[in-house]
Amino acid sequence: MDKHTLTIEKTIINKAITYILYNLEEDISVDDVSSFCGVSKYHLNRIFRKETGEAIYEFIKRNRIERSAWRLKVEKDKSVTEICSDYGYSPSNYTTEFKKSLHISPSLFRKESEDRVHNCSLSRGLTLDDMERMENNITLETLPDMFVIYERKKGNYKNMPSEWCNFIYKYSYLKTDDTLYIECTLDDPSITDEDNCLYEICQTVEPNDPRISNLSTSMFLGGKCAVYHYNGWPEFLYMVYQEVFCRWLKKTGYEMDSRPIIDIYRLVRDDGYMEIDICFPLK
Repeated sequence: MDKHTLTIEKTIINKAITYILYNLEEDISVDDVSSFCGVSKYHLNRIFRKETGEAIYEFIKRNRIERSAWRLKVEKDKSVTEICSDYGYSPSNYTTEFKKSLHISPSLFRKESEDRVHNCSLSRGLTLDDMERMENNITLETLPDMFVIYERKKGNYKNMPSEWCNFIYKYSYLKTDDTLYIECTLDDPSITDEDNCLYEICQTVEPNDPRISNLSTSMFLGGKCAVYHYNGWPEFLYMVYQEVFCRWLKKTGYEMDSRPIIDIYRLVRDDGYMEIDICFPLK
């Protein structure tokens, strides 16, 4: 049975999460996060744990390790030492913390990263070899900035369809002919616990619309992207991502930058068929 999806509703917690996720390579502390949010660290840590199930320090440490693991998988031309130093670890400390979090050494994780992709339940039995023929769907494009309202969720990506239905209905009063629906997945379920992945579901709006004053808003910065034009069924999206991460980036020599990956929904039919632009930000 699917576990419950958590909606992170408190503005100050979303502010803290965003700050942490965009500063994982910096030497940030609980004090830095609380200072950025303008509240005491004791108050922030208490409500952060209540809202997310983790203390701030635990959240920072876990995300540092998991982000570094993702880079080990994607940035195969960089050494373990190079990557771990970006997160303030010495090689020995990094290995210790990595094993505590992911129960495997960094070097073995890198070696077995594709096996982990295949073993994730979201793979649906597909392999990366099955996906290589779909690389012809990728184009290089320059995207505009997009201003959105959003809800941040924590849970299994398999539960997204019902979360989307609720979101679209809830904010239908803001919809116009130009509205885009955008999804931003913040975790890789071949690394992060499948039931505890963060993601955002979003709707483009006008920044000066007075009706959004009490809603969570964000700006997706535009720029150069590899856009995977996906036409098909939602159960195969995970493997599209992994094909780009594990194979396409290395094959082409492109590198991703720090902007988030976003999915722009172009069409969703009642039977589940969808047309999506999956936008991987490039340097």
